[in-house]
Amino acid sequence: MAPERPSSAGFRASDLLMLSPAERRVLQWLMRRGSGSVREVAEWLEMPEDEAGSRLDALEKRGYVVAEGAGGPKSYQPKFGRSRPARKPPSGIWGKLDGS
Repeated sequence: MAPERPSSAGFRASDLLMLSPAERRVLQWLMRRGSGSVREVAEWLEMPEDEAGSRLDALEKRGYVVAEGAGGPKSYQPKFGRSRPARKPPSGIWGKLDGS
């Protein structure tokens, strides 16, 4: 199970590895499509709508998807997080690697 993070965090590619296979499939499908409803996810995964809704709710709780749709059916979209910037290599590393 993926670690809990604030709902504003979004997800990084490495987070996909921490999801259950079914949740990963849902999130990858949403990434390809851009958005989808509970019904569309249920049809694609061939599962009951309440089960698809539970998976989407779990992804929303982790902050990996956002739900939109006031008054009508919700549409879920993946929420990409920021990746960490690359660290600057320690000073003098190239000289040490060259054997100087």
